[in-house]
Amino acid sequence: MRSVRQTASRLIATVALVVAGLGTVPAAAHGAEHPTESATQVSGFWACSVPSGYTYSSVRRELGVCSPSGFANSYYVVAPSDGIWTCTVPYGYTYSSVRSQLSVCSTSGFANSYYLRVPQTGIWACTVPPGFSYTDVRRQLAVCTPNGFANSYRLVG
Repeated sequence: MRSVRQTASRLIATVALVVAGLGTVPAAAHGAEHPTESATQVSGFWACSVPSGYTYSSVRRELGVCSPSGFANSYYVVAPSDGIWTCTVPYGYTYSSVRSQLSVCSTSGFANSYYLRVPQTGIWACTVPPGFSYTDVRRQLAVCTPNGFANSYRLVG
């Protein structure tokens, strides 16, 4: 019970720092060993739409950039790859962690980011992609859903 209280206290403190803009969410808060790189550390480009075969890691709303007469969204477009945080899960990928962040994948509040993984035997994933099955399942807090418990699956395929 004490470790649950300590974990909850750490999560509350982390959320307070992140909301205040004074810190980043540590990987341990997600119950996984995933790095917490920012969108700018992933090589990409800003665009008015996301081309087929790509995903995006951030969105912003700007005046006169993607619309000549008003505000419109711009997307930080990245090529999908194993081990990056993105706002969508492209076809052929799965994810092993999810986090909810303010003003990263949505211009109007909180939205989920996903830690992309190339499906392969032996990894823990939040979904079982086509062509794969799983050999084990575990239910974890704040790993495959930003709040609450959800299943992770050890893939085999």
